[in-house]
Amino acid sequence: MKPNTRILDYTALVQDGVLTLDDVPQDIAKEVTKWVRYLSGVTDNGMVKDEPAPAPTPAPTPTVQKTTPDKPLLPKVGD
Repeated sequence: MKPNTRILDYTALVQDGVLTLDDVPQDIAKEVTKWVRYLSGVTDNGMVKDEPAPAPTPAPTPTVQKTTPDKPLLPKVGD
C-alpha cells in the first residue's frame, strides 16, 4: 500500500531527526515506523542484535603461466 502525504511528512521528519517515533501520532505510528524502516534499508523485523560482518576474504591474485613456445609464432622471412 502506498503511504499518504501525512505518513510521508512524518517519515521525513523522523529521518531528518526533527522528530522521534515517539512523537508521531498513535494513529499512524505503525505505518510511519514501517516506512522509516523500509526507506532505511532494514529487512529484518526482529529485535536481533546485529552481529559484526565477517571479515572480507581477499580476492585471489590471478596467476599468469609463462609458456615458451616450442617453435616461433611467426615464420622467419626468407626461409
